[in-house]
Amino acid sequence: MTRLRQVEGPDDPAILEAAEILLAGGLVAFPTETVYGLGADGLNPKAVAGIYAAKGRPATNPVILHVDGLASAKALTSHWPAEATALVERYWPGPLTLVLPASEMVPAIVRAGGPTVALRCPAHRIAQALIKAVGRPLAAPSANRSQQLSPTLAEHVASSLGEAVDLILDGGPTEAGLESTILDLSGARPRILRPGPVAPAELAALLGAVDLWEGALKLGETQPAPGMAERHYAPRARLELVDPGTGLSSLGGRSAYVALGTLPPLPDSIRGILLPLDAEAVGARLFALLHELDDAGFERVVMERPPAGEAWLAVRDRLQRASARERP
Repeated sequence: MTRLRQVEGPDDPAILEAAEILLAGGLVAFPTETVYGLGADGLNPKAVAGIYAAKGRPATNPVILHVDGLASAKALTSHWPAEATALVERYWPGPLTLVLPASEMVPAIVRAGGPTVALRCPAHRIAQALIKAVGRPLAAPSANRSQQLSPTLAEHVASSLGEAVDLILDGGPTEAGLESTILDLSGARPRILRPGPVAPAELAALLGAVDLWEGALKLGETQPAPGMAERHYAPRARLELVDPGTGLSSLGGRSAYVALGTLPPLPDSIRGILLPLDAEAVGARLFALLHELDDAGFERVVMERPPAGEAWLAVRDRLQRASARERP
């Protein structure tokens, strides 16, 4: 049975226990400020292969290496531009992942065979303490089965991955609730590959022009970074997006309706859920809410589309991928 240990802070003895497991090639789930990650020694290909096996993750989807700061990150790259230093000074530790040309230190499995590596320094005190205790970068995608909902509680990890994880460090609910912004610095111009808590306008103010990738890759297509697949972050329930106040006539059975700002009148048999018209608040709550609805047995979740605008970019991205139907 998977062990779940509550961790009170960075000095908790469970941190050293987790570090020993990781150095021996095992898997440890731990909290970050975004979502829970499934950690392995990022320089041990066999350990990283354990992540792919536990998650059922396609080999074409690379993993992020979590580091303790600038010096550790530089050692994992073959080229470190001045822009990367400016970003690290402004946003690390925090929810910004940088994609850069990889050094020979980075195993091919981490890169999904590609030429670049994704690097992040998490802001959560437990994550920071664990990386320092291991003394090596940690490969750590979200701690859930591939394509399923990201975990924002330790219980979500246990439910999704079960005995595939050697130890789960329970640091309570995560804060941001959505995965990090991923910024590719390996090309001619900076490009956001996955929107997240750090907005495009913030990055543009520091770097100048920043492109935004808005595509969708089929399962099995090689990705330069995580979170680019057409279907991802999906609940067990069928998730449908509608314009505000629409789609009500088709509701029935075990259905829930999620509204933003104003909850319309609903049949007594339909559960109504009101979220604030606040992008940051919705982002922090989104995955936890979808987990709750899955656990309650809802078969269908109808949710109003978020408004246009940059503030809602990351929420729209997650909902679009979570509601996508898999193409043959």
